[in-house]
Amino acid sequence: MIVFYELSNYPVSFFESQLSFSSAVIKSHFSIMNAEELNYYFIWVIVDYGFMLGFGIIYFSLDLIIARKFNESSRWRKSGYIGVFFGILYFCCDAIENIFIFSMLNDPLGFPDILAITHSWIALVKFIFNFSSGFWVIAALIILFFRRKSK
Repeated sequence: MIVFYELSNYPVSFFESQLSFSSAVIKSHFSIMNAEELNYYFIWVIVDYGFMLGFGIIYFSLDLIIARKFNESSRWRKSGYIGVFFGILYFCCDAIENIFIFSMLNDPLGFPDILAITHSWIALVKFIFNFSSGFWVIAALIILFFRRKSK
């Protein structure tokens, strides 16, 4: 996936491209890309569907497996089940975000402002779900490690 992003010569970092909140900024990025680079960017978004599916499944599975290691009535188990839901929401937000990118690529210099703003808000929510789920996995694994070590 990163290969296609690099080949597209998108002029800013991945996070900056996702969180610009400005159609003028995104249009200025698209304006310096040639047709071949825009095609690579399009391919990058297509490949992202495979990445997001894999990442969503990993978070869903990890949260579920790790949550089940805790006692049934524990807060860690309950919060793990929330993390499972976050994995699903991460996937959904990323999929919707990509639809907005495809819409912007359909008219890279003339798309409406609302597409860029909505795209960035959905990306922000996606990152929140992504990092929350990842943080929970790391924290829960640390808790489990120390609990087992103390026994």
